[in-house]
Amino acid sequence: MIIQYVVGTTSEQREEVHAKLKSWGLRVAENPGDVGTSPQDRIYVDNVFGNVKDAHRREVSTLECVKKVIPIEGVPQNLSLKRRGRHHTVSLPLPGGKGSVDIGGGNPLVVMAGVCAVDREHTLASHQMARRAGADMNRGGAYKPRTSPYDFQGLKEEGLKILCDARREVGLPVVSEVLDVRDVELFMKYDVDMLQIGTRNAQNFELLIEAGRTGKPVLYKRGFSNSIDESLKAANYVMEQGNDNLIFCLRGVKGIGHSFRNQGDLDEIVALSHLIDRPIVYDVSHSAGKKAAVGEIGNMACAGGVDGLLVDVHVSPSDALVDGFQAIDKEDELREIIQTWRSLSQLVKAKVKEYGRRQAAN
Repeated sequence: MIIQYVVGTTSEQREEVHAKLKSWGLRVAENPGDVGTSPQDRIYVDNVFGNVKDAHRREVSTLECVKKVIPIEGVPQNLSLKRRGRHHTVSLPLPGGKGSVDIGGGNPLVVMAGVCAVDREHTLASHQMARRAGADMNRGGAYKPRTSPYDFQGLKEEGLKILCDARREVGLPVVSEVLDVRDVELFMKYDVDMLQIGTRNAQNFELLIEAGRTGKPVLYKRGFSNSIDESLKAANYVMEQGNDNLIFCLRGVKGIGHSFRNQGDLDEIVALSHLIDRPIVYDVSHSAGKKAAVGEIGNMACAGGVDGLLVDVHVSPSDALVDGFQAIDKEDELREIIQTWRSLSQLVKAKVKEYGRRQAAN
């Protein structure tokens, strides 16, 4: 809930309210509020986190110093656009400190392109191709969660080294999936720019906590069988560690159809953009599962206002260790697709901004 105090509320009065909230096991984040002509005119606001019950709201609202109690329903307050008031930007410094990649907050579309599974022979060439075609980041899996224990599980630490060596050559930040709490320290050793929590670990709460504690940007993928409510609450484990660098990723869910690898959840881009302040990205390759469909599904995601897209690329798909069938292998094709995505995204974001100005004027 959000607590707005009456003008002239003293620090002693607020401390009494805070003590009551803490006795209920709730956490308080103070907000300085609006500044008036003097300190006595300041409007103070508190954001309250935790298991807030209706009884808590009713009791607080009866206090003399409280002007208004605003409930935040459905969306964890850490992620709430209603509480934050604007869409958040997550920034990743470019290798060498020359600028940054900025995701969300109205910034241009960010494309994360790279190999699904890091390999020894083709990772560097694939990531160089992605950059030349217009990608902003590289993706690459050193650890691979597989359905069968007999399938390739990734090059593990060697894969992280290859990925980060390629980062130095290519000059783009990298995102890679961490599977286990025990491996978080290794990801920090190689200074992986963004930690990915994959769909199979979407409710691995201990891993979410450890990833959050690193302070690194975290790309959280919706579980393929999880509701949006379940996913937002799980993602909040990262935010509760004081890590504000969360990015929410949609990647399709299990459905009854068989047209594509997963049933697209593109409509959730629009729904979430009105609910959460986090950057929203879409994994077009793992949603489509077909190289030929990647461009068009990305078009739909851009039309929905997504902040970023993930796409698999590989210079030699027949030699890819995982998912070569969905990887784009031609630089000209990738460049054309990315240019189309950027044009669509720019158009949609401009229309959204124009609509916002009209609403504000009315």
